[in-house]
Amino acid sequence: MAQKQYSFDFVLNAVLNGGFSGTFTKAQQEFIRLGNEIKNLEAIQRDVAAYQKQAAAVQNTSGKLENLRRQYELVNRQISETKGSTAALEREKLKLEQRIANTEAALEKQRAKLDSTRDRLDAAGVSTDNLSAKDAELTERIRELSEEQKKAAEGAGEFQNAGVQAIEAV
Repeated sequence: MAQKQYSFDFVLNAVLNGGFSGTFTKAQQEFIRLGNEIKNLEAIQRDVAAYQKQAAAVQNTSGKLENLRRQYELVNRQISETKGSTAALEREKLKLEQRIANTEAALEKQRAKLDSTRDRLDAAGVSTDNLSAKDAELTERIRELSEEQKKAAEGAGEFQNAGVQAIEAV
């Protein structure tokens, strides 16, 4: 009985210290590395989507601002051409001035946000020239890494099962 316990301890020690632990640790580290890389790519992909939305918002707000400026010019022209009371037009002009100021402030905030997102994308090495293609590329790379991560997990599981089987064989 003591001999069998000694053999079991010897085999267990050999399996765990003879490479099983190191190999299993490497597999875990690879799994973690792939997970981190996937998280980083997903963050870049979120920035790409945010940039596209922010660029659309800037474009829409710019259009709105141009429309307000045209309205303001029309009201100014009406005031100058009107020979009677212009109180209603003056109120309209003040409202338009306030809306223009608010829209300009909103546009500045949107542009600052867009610039910040562009800086993050630049830091990640992503050009904003062709974001649709870059988004597709990121999606494909995330899929590939997810597959690698799945294979690494399966490999670690198989290696762990082989270690357990070796121990059970004793």
